[in-house]
This record gives sequence, C-alpha cells and structure tokens, in this order.
Amino acid sequence: MSQQNSAADPGLPQSGPRILILADDLTGGNACGALFAEAGLRTMTITGTGGSDSVSLDGMLDDYDTVVVNANSRHMDPAEAASLTDALVRIAGPVDLVSCRIDTTLRGNVGPTAEAALRARQSLASESGPSRVMGLCLPAFPSSGRVTVGGRQLLNGQLLEHTELAHDVRSPMTTSVVEDILRLNTDLKCHTIELSTVLDGKHAIRADVVSAIAAGAEVIVADAMTNEHINLIAATVVDLSREVASTPAGAPGENARLHANLRHGERLEWVSIDPGPGSLALARALLPARETGIILGVSGSATEITRAQLAKLDDDPTITVLRTINDADALPDVAATVEQVRAVASAQLGSVQAIILATVVDASDLLELTDEQSEIIPRRLAQTTAEVMASPVPSVAGLYTTGGDVTAAVLREVDAIGMEIEAEIIPLAVGGRIVGGTAAGLPIVTKGGLIGDSDTTALCLDHLQKAARNGRS
Repeated sequence: MSQQNSAADPGLPQSGPRILILADDLTGGNACGALFAEAGLRTMTITGTGGSDSVSLDGMLDDYDTVVVNANSRHMDPAEAASLTDALVRIAGPVDLVSCRIDTTLRGNVGPTAEAALRARQSLASESGPSRVMGLCLPAFPSSGRVTVGGRQLLNGQLLEHTELAHDVRSPMTTSVVEDILRLNTDLKCHTIELSTVLDGKHAIRADVVSAIAAGAEVIVADAMTNEHINLIAATVVDLSREVASTPAGAPGENARLHANLRHGERLEWVSIDPGPGSLALARALLPARETGIILGVSGSATEITRAQLAKLDDDPTITVLRTINDADALPDVAATVEQVRAVASAQLGSVQAIILATVVDASDLLELTDEQSEIIPRRLAQTTAEVMASPVPSVAGLYTTGGDVTAAVLREVDAIGMEIEAEIIPLAVGGRIVGGTAAGLPIVTKGGLIGDSDTTALCLDHLQKAARNGRS
C-alpha cells in the first residue's frame, strides 16, 4: 500500500468501502463494475458463484472497494435465483451497499432477486438494531438509450414489448411496466415516482418517498431520462435516511409521518436495483467524500519537444507548470519550490489536477550548465519531489517524470527498488507503479526527453489520472 492518497471521484470515499454488486450475468456485471472502476473504486468481478469463490467473498470485500459477483441468475428458476441471491448477501456480511445489477431491458428474475436481497439485507441489518431496508429501482441507463417514463422502461424510445425483445427466446418481454416486472413471482409492494415529480425537484421527490414508505411500499421505482435525474433521486433518498437517523422520534416536522411508520430508533437503509448508474449514484450519495490528490510531474529535460509538450499544457486550467530555476546559480531551490507547490495546491484546492516542476519551460530558460550543475539539478529535483510527496498537502496521486537522469534520481530519493511495468503509453513512455520505498504502489509514468509530440505529456497525465483512480485508496 502506498502512503499516497489516490486521485478519484470526490464523491467517493477516502477509506475503502465495501460494495457488493450481484449481477444476473457476466457481461452486464463487468459493465456495471466498469462504472465503479472509472469513478475511482478498486473493482473486481467474480466470474462464478460456487465453491471457494463464495466462501472467500468476505475476504475479497476486504481487498477491493467493489466486488461484482456474477450470479448468472437471469435464466434460473425464480426460486433458485432468489435462494442464490440470499446466500450471497449473507456470505458477504456487513457491507456499505448491496446492488442488484439487473438487465437494462428488465429481462430475467428482476423481482425474485431484488426481493431476496431486500429480505437478506433486512435480516442482517436488524442484527445491529432496528432497520427498515428499502429498494431503490432506477432502471434508466440514459447513455445506452434506456429511460424510464411513466413507470415504463423504454428502449431507444420504444416500449420493450414493441421491440424484438417481445420475441426473446428465453425471456420474452410482454410489458414495460417496471412495477409489474418487479411483482412477477414476488410479494413486493412498489411505488413509482413519476417524471413530473422528479422534474419538480428534491422536495417533491422527498415528499413522494415519505408518502410511499408511510403507505407500506418496499421498493421505490423512479422515472429518469438523464443521469442528473438519477443522481438527484439517489441523493434525495440518502438525505432522507440521514434526516431520519438524526431526528428523534415524536419530533414535529416533515419526518413525523415517516417516524410514525418506523419502529422507535429504526434506521432507513437502501438496496439498489438497476443496471449500474443508479447504484453508482447511490454509492456516491451514501459514502463519505474523499480528498482529491494531484499528479506531480518532474521535468528535467530541456529539449524542444519537452518545451512544446509543456506549452501545450497551458491550454488546461487544471494543470500548473512551475519553474524550478530562478536564481543566479541556475540550481533549483528545494525549500522554495516545495512552498510554491503547497501554495498552488492550497489556493486551487479541488481545481488543480497536476503540478509540473520544470527546469526549462521555454527557450528563454536555456542556460549553459557546468558539469557540476548538470549533476546537482537532478538531485535537487528528486529532493523536492520526495519532500512534496511526504507532505500531507498536496496529496500526491501519481508521479510523472521526463528525462532519464531525473527519473533515476527521483526513484533513488524515495528508496524505490524499481518500477512495476503495466503499460506502454507510446513507445518509450511507460506507465506502472513504484516498487518499494516510501512511495510504494504509487502510479508513475516515465518518458524520455526526446519522446513524443506536443500532446504526449497530456496523454501521460491522463493515463496517470486513470491509474490513480483505479488504485487502492
């Protein structure tokens, strides 16, 4: 584990969460997992549900933020699918979020698996005190042409039963009504939040949810046509749960009706039922935010290609390039540069994504150096880098180095054994992670000073951002 904090979605947690996604098939589960990985959570997929895979599920949740289990339950007998779901939830034990990953066109055992997850989660949650576990069904996947309007799922603007899915060999779709699909082979009590309510905003959604819970609903289905709708609904139900937890029973106000339908001290928890975007939105809303780290770049190259690459970064307001040589001795001032980095990171908290330390930014910085100066400069850059990475501000999520002497000096300064190679971004620009030393596990990209074109440094920084998001926090 690196001592560095990884850059990631600021709406996701700093410490490792435990998110269990139960997918009804492998490809859908992988697609759902990819959403969580792209958001900065270390995610793995279990391809089967038998034997040691199930037994070690709890341990995998210790090692990964998100574990996607391919239950392969879409075409099972409904009772068998429910039994498997129940077993997996119980094997996983305490988690922050359980997600039933369903098909985007609602084929298969949508209701039985959702009901089993709710019942199992209810049983486990009640062991730590009174709890009410609700389902939040957000079937929309707007980027894939799936939206929910009037409680009906549409595929590219058409009702499911009006598409070729009506003739699906294993799961022919005869309805698009989400509540009807959830109730098939279950006793679930559902309530749908109409699009008009969603468009009226958070207060309207909240009031509708409170009424539904008071009326005995177990699953809230919600219309959504955009990811913004999905995020708003998820944030609203989570805020409601927090309000309930912090409001004493019997207190006057908007929560009075809800409290009247909950046992004294009962918590309100949620299980997501959706193809992926809804689960991610619920995770973002549920879990505490984490700090965002920066990518630290160190450029000791004076080549024209390097200068062109640094100039190209001027187009990006989230990247700051700092000159490290400003004195008459033509040597970097370690203490002054470290303070500069801290000042930039503090002043632009949340907006700066990368800070690049450069000995030469443009042609006016070119100097005739002595042999002694040429030896000292990489060492000072390395000392600066190590001090910045050891400091809590800024938190460094990844390291970019250009120039062979600088790269070697930096790795020596942080006592690294070497570098685990993961990818070639372009020829002679390599990405991986630091092995050993005080920065072990930190994502790093190294590039020669004469390598690439004007876009290469930006490409390397983008690779680091993605690598940092996929690293452990």
